[in-house]
Amino acid sequence: MATVGDVMTTDILTVPSTSTLGEVARRLRARNVGSAVVVDDAEQPLGIITDRELVDSVAASRNPDQGQAGSWMRPEMWSVDRGSSLEEASALMRDANVRHLPVTADGRVVGIVSIRDLLVGKL
Repeated sequence: MATVGDVMTTDILTVPSTSTLGEVARRLRARNVGSAVVVDDAEQPLGIITDRELVDSVAASRNPDQGQAGSWMRPEMWSVDRGSSLEEASALMRDANVRHLPVTADGRVVGIVSIRDLLVGKL
């Protein structure tokens, strides 16, 4: 049976909380990913920002080069252990209404899993 660790992405995009939304959008596009973990100066995770938050900020008539990641991130950062089943991760995503989950091991973020990763992993 496949686990989250089998399908997660280990090359995690992190952005400082002071990054502008425009910077975040450009980095997401350059990496072709839909989320970034927002970190503090010590590289500790503070939350997650996704393409959904970027759309919300534009819909609120915000200038993407003025808003900061720390203001638009989701501070509730649900996560899943890398040994969790794909079904457990899917249920958490559904219940939390999220499409990206940081993956943890020994209390630290080691990857990220998206809904697309789960779909591919189940095929």
